[in-house]
Amino acid sequence: MFKIAIVGAGIIAKNHKNAVVAHPDTELVAVCDVVEERAVELANGTGARTYTDYKVMAENEEFDAVILNLPHFLHKEVSVYFLDRKVSVLVEKPMAITVEECKEMDEAAKRNGVKLAVGHLQRYYDCYQEIKKIIEDGRYGELCSVTEVRNVDYFNGRPQWFLSKKLAGGGIVMNYCAHTLDKFFYLCGTDVDRVCANVFNKMNDLDVESHAQVLLRMKNGVSASFSYSSSVNDYMYETYFYFTNGVARVKSGRYLELSQKGKPFERMELDYARDPMDDQFKEFIKLLKGENANIVGYEIGAKVISVIEQIFADGEAK
Repeated sequence: MFKIAIVGAGIIAKNHKNAVVAHPDTELVAVCDVVEERAVELANGTGARTYTDYKVMAENEEFDAVILNLPHFLHKEVSVYFLDRKVSVLVEKPMAITVEECKEMDEAAKRNGVKLAVGHLQRYYDCYQEIKKIIEDGRYGELCSVTEVRNVDYFNGRPQWFLSKKLAGGGIVMNYCAHTLDKFFYLCGTDVDRVCANVFNKMNDLDVESHAQVLLRMKNGVSASFSYSSSVNDYMYETYFYFTNGVARVKSGRYLELSQKGKPFERMELDYARDPMDDQFKEFIKLLKGENANIVGYEIGAKVISVIEQIFADGEAK
């Protein structure tokens, strides 16, 4: 039985809690949040003890792994703290703010002989699992290109740390392109040949980007374009996978529609209500057991941040 702790009781933490409670080989023993009421609410019904300081929690509890749901600027600091205490870590995406921070986290895991994983969730969605099968079995021919368009009202309803580059590492690119890159790497490989971008903010005076367009060219010939906008218009989130003999479209980040030979798109029947957090946590436990696991580690987590750094370097160049 693996004993698990959670640090950070924000919105996504409830999904993590449910995954821990549902797994037959794990027990939630402690929850920490700087707001005591949130920690108590998350721990409700589990028997987990609650704390407002993760270091106090570490001194008073024994656990095998910790799940970190924290502002981005704390990912490296808190991960290294637990790794140095020989506690395995599952940290929410993005892995960290810089590649150098990612390296420090990886070095801490290696020197202490424990596991480090990154919570890139979208690769577990049924729609992307199905697209991976389509790519591998070749039923739609060869994958040629990928296009994603996402428009959200980015600046409303977020904690203030999201709106500071120092604390979040960036805006709409750091928060959403991190998702896009992981699922793209999962489906198309990681050998990036070239990155071109335009990144800017015309919405307000904050130092995080409101809009971005990104073009990636892979060494295997696949290209991808990603467009992110925080214009206050209708919500849009669509991803297209163009094959030589068909098209796969994902709407709202989850609903898979397929078209072949010029026919109208048809929605594929999948379990859209299933929480992919369960799959991610199962893979994390496989990792703890030393088994092969489909979960993001240092190589992919740092690769995502490396490409984001290239996007900022090219996109913000004057």
